[in-house]
Amino acid sequence: MNNNSARRASIILGVFMAVVLLSGAIIPLLTPNQTTTSQASEPTVAPTPTYPPAISDFSAISFDKVYLHPTGMYAIPEPTGWQVSQPTSNTGLAQVNMINNTQLSVIDAFVQSADGTISPEDLNDRFTPETILETWSNFRNPIETNRSFANDMLTIDFRVELSNGQTYVARQNIWTDGTWIYVVRVVVPENATEMLRFLIDNLTGSIVPFKQFETTPFNWDAYYDPIVSHIIRYPQEWSVTDSAAGRPTSISSENGVNLRVEARPGVTIADEAAARQWVETERPGATILSVVPVTRGEASGFSVGYAFTDVEGAGQSGLAVLLNRANALHVANLRFPDANIDLNTIETTPAEVSADATPEVALPGLLAEPETPSDTIYVNLAQVMQTFQVLPLLNLSASSLPPATPTAIPTIAAPTPEATVEATVEATPEMTDAAPVEEPTAEVTAEATAGS
Repeated sequence: MNNNSARRASIILGVFMAVVLLSGAIIPLLTPNQTTTSQASEPTVAPTPTYPPAISDFSAISFDKVYLHPTGMYAIPEPTGWQVSQPTSNTGLAQVNMINNTQLSVIDAFVQSADGTISPEDLNDRFTPETILETWSNFRNPIETNRSFANDMLTIDFRVELSNGQTYVARQNIWTDGTWIYVVRVVVPENATEMLRFLIDNLTGSIVPFKQFETTPFNWDAYYDPIVSHIIRYPQEWSVTDSAAGRPTSISSENGVNLRVEARPGVTIADEAAARQWVETERPGATILSVVPVTRGEASGFSVGYAFTDVEGAGQSGLAVLLNRANALHVANLRFPDANIDLNTIETTPAEVSADATPEVALPGLLAEPETPSDTIYVNLAQVMQTFQVLPLLNLSASSLPPATPTAIPTIAAPTPEATVEATVEATPEMTDAAPVEEPTAEVTAEATAGS
């Protein structure tokens, strides 16, 4: 019985396996052919670099507007279509970039102290190929294609690439007046060489330096009033707290230095007696320490040192520079917390100048015991006042117009037995550099090209 069951199970299993084998052989014959094809992957084609059409008509590019560097050390034409980005400075250099996003072009310009005297022939040794190539850190494969010296000017040509495969060409012109070095570099797509020549030819030699400030640090800021055209330089740590074109401007430090700059139409200071009287009227009870005639460019007048006490009886000192120019009196009036310091007597020769020291390092009145009246702090204060002058009117571009800061508006408190007048002051941003503009679509990066 058991043997018969086992034999029967073997027969059934054999039949089942036969059916499976026959199905595997017959069913594919009854099914339509189905083929699976695999498509070979094609390599990704790199995009061909594209450039904006090269400009051939330059009549729309004007150089009438000038950009005044925030340091006040120089002005340079700002071509139509290029916008200022990233102005910078240090103790011996002031630099600016201008970018045209449409034309993918960058203009880089700077003025640099030579730290002594330098001849045009020395420029080639100062701006070596190795030094210059270091300034192309944001580009690939920089190549100096030509270097020449003619008419006291060093000219260097370059070919560089961006990571997207675009190729650019550049020209850099370098010249000197013996103590300052001037550099203009123009970068354009490789199809715009005519625009490069047009820009570099119009910008080279067009930088207007203000050499009257050469004994002061390059990295000080400047306030220029585009209406009345006076200018004054001051340490970066100071802030413009109240200003508007054509109106009085207040500049101060956190440590008690206060500077007021203004123009008074129709007022003239004719002589020393009038200068004394002006200060005594402005500051009743002031003691006049000295009156010195001064000439600043085409303006002349007097520098009046004085001393006074504040409402708390603390000793204060001041210096008022009064300049007659164009039927107006231009005034810079500086006050600081120390007694009987006559800034007219402070020596400010270059040997005395410390480029890194500013009134923020230590303040008059807060020093334990000033060693001598010629301490660096007083040298810097005297230097600030020596930079005050009236420039020929500059046709400024919009990017270099000084920002106005709001004036405190007095708000009268509700009447009470002890009512007082309080001032509500809005936030007053400090005078800052022009905001950087968006870089060109091709990611052209403006770079400083300082050679030393």
